[in-house]
Amino acid sequence: MGRGFTVQSLEIEGFKGFTARQRIDFDGRHVFLLGQNGNGKSSIIEAVRWGLFGSARRPNEIVANQGYGVRCRVDISLVRDGVEWHLRRTLNMGTSGGSDAVLTDAQGTERRMQEIMPQLDSVDAGEGMHIIFAPQSTPLRRQPEDLTAFERTVFNHLGLTHPRALLSHLEHIKSAHELKVSELGDEFTNTRDAIDRQIDGLEQRRGNITSSPPWNGDLPPTVVQSEQKARDLIAEITGEQPDELLNGLSLDALIESAEASLDERRDRDQTEIENELSQVDNRKEQFEELFGHLQSIERLRLDEQRVVDELNATLGGVPIDALRKSVAEARRKAGALALRLEMADKTAQLLEFEQEEQISCPVCAMSHNRHALENALHTTFEQSPENISQDLVQLESRIQQADALEGEQRTIFTAIDRLQEKALEAKKQINAIDATELYEVADSAILAAMINRYADRSNSISEQIDDQYSWFDEKRLQLHKLEEESRYHRIQRDLRELHQTRNRFGRMEKTYGDLVSFGQSVRAIQQAVSDAINEWIKKDLPEVSDNLSEAFAALTSHPYYDRLAIPHALLPKLELRVSSSKEPSAEYRTGVLNGQAESALELVPYFAFSQAEDAPIEVYLVLLDDPTRAFDEDHTRILIESLARLGQNVQLIVASHETSRFRDLVPKNFDSGSYVIVEPVNWSHDDGPELSVETG
Repeated sequence: MGRGFTVQSLEIEGFKGFTARQRIDFDGRHVFLLGQNGNGKSSIIEAVRWGLFGSARRPNEIVANQGYGVRCRVDISLVRDGVEWHLRRTLNMGTSGGSDAVLTDAQGTERRMQEIMPQLDSVDAGEGMHIIFAPQSTPLRRQPEDLTAFERTVFNHLGLTHPRALLSHLEHIKSAHELKVSELGDEFTNTRDAIDRQIDGLEQRRGNITSSPPWNGDLPPTVVQSEQKARDLIAEITGEQPDELLNGLSLDALIESAEASLDERRDRDQTEIENELSQVDNRKEQFEELFGHLQSIERLRLDEQRVVDELNATLGGVPIDALRKSVAEARRKAGALALRLEMADKTAQLLEFEQEEQISCPVCAMSHNRHALENALHTTFEQSPENISQDLVQLESRIQQADALEGEQRTIFTAIDRLQEKALEAKKQINAIDATELYEVADSAILAAMINRYADRSNSISEQIDDQYSWFDEKRLQLHKLEEESRYHRIQRDLRELHQTRNRFGRMEKTYGDLVSFGQSVRAIQQAVSDAINEWIKKDLPEVSDNLSEAFAALTSHPYYDRLAIPHALLPKLELRVSSSKEPSAEYRTGVLNGQAESALELVPYFAFSQAEDAPIEVYLVLLDDPTRAFDEDHTRILIESLARLGQNVQLIVASHETSRFRDLVPKNFDSGSYVIVEPVNWSHDDGPELSVETG
């Protein structure tokens, strides 16, 4: 068996169909996995591949046994050049995905896999079939990514791996270049358009300023001139010469300083004059308040005099107490008259009952002359109570008027006292009079003059405030013009920078043109390499086709299709087509083989080229999972004979359900002791398969 590593033993635990750990000793021999489907043959082949590369047969395939609670892992013992290595791969958390691989030497020291097996690679050779190999160490050992397994094998055989890799690299460079050129083209266009839009926008803004310039004259000022304007404005606002520190400030900083100075002066000046106006207005209000109180007192004094005059007129010079006595006397007389009239009326009634001349008085029992009594009654009846009542009413009316006037007089007295207190308080507040002159009435004319004086002062201060507002508005306008000048200078600066950027961008566009030219050169080189490869392939294709046809005929013995070839029209793409020597002029075809011939077709390139002395790859392992699908007995024999020749150079691990055929043919084609037959049987969900191992 050829050089390279060989598998000495395999331990599987929790991987696919396996549960508890099981060990298979290969001792570097060929391994034939025989038995019915479903017992774990494919799991053993996949365990070798997964242990070496950590990749399953299909993406995202679940490799962990779902019913086994212990972590999934595979241990492989390897020997290469007499040195033993131990590789353990353990599945990370989860049932599929990443894994951790640990490689140790014979002393148990952990080593990096990239250090020991830097070129280890594999290629799929059909469903469940893998070739494990290492390409020779060269600067261009990277394989072309766009090749099939068949193409890789043929290019390796022809010694065109590096030219084909170069062609693939050139294709990738061309694709990446075209993508980058497209991206850069879009970026260049977008950037150029963005710069042009910014320039147009700034020029429009500059035109808006120059159409109504904030400066005097036709020519715009320089930045230095605008800065001097700002310093002059600061001096005018502060009333002082600018500090030397301002000489180093930019225009925007000077404008900011001018704004701060203007705000500071406005706050200071307006606060002072507004406080003075407030004091003057407050003083004027105090005098107006005192003047109002005194005016009210004077009006009340007049009312008081009017009430006194009306009261005197009502009393008529009679004291009000004497008038009250007269009212009481009049009321008594009116009452007595009423009683006499009542008694006279009763006496008249009595005279009607008694007709004598002499009538006895019912009160004193004295005898009175009837005629004299009637005359006396007549005199009594002639007295008029209306006169007495009218006098009484007049007297009572005078008393009521006198009482009302006295009440009004008291109200006026109270109001005057209250106003005098307020006037005194007002006097105290303005310190116009001393508190000892409490009842002295101030001169209204003096107060009016004081009020007018404060009113004039208030108007004068208000005019000063209006003047200040006008002055501040004027300075604010100057600041606004300076800000416009500063905006103009910024636009000018930004335009200069953008034009410089646009000029630099033009130089970059020239470089971009060089990049486009480079792409044209890459395409020319790619075409030249492709043409050279095609010519080389065309030269060697007859020999390649003969080798392929020989291997295909040996594997299939097809009665009609016995020729394989690679059509020139598809170069440098390599596709295998079949034809017949019985019809040399017939076209090469695909899709005309039966199932066993198609399966054999997948193996042809490896049997045709793997034994070549100058093959640029070193094959270590060939893993074949059920390669005899759809094969009859004769083709199975041909396959095993071919495997025996292949096995002289590499280690084989082959799985097949053709148990009886392999048990019959393997001993006839392989040397005794060169192989091991492993038969998984009695697979169960809980325990996995039982392994029957026989040494050939």
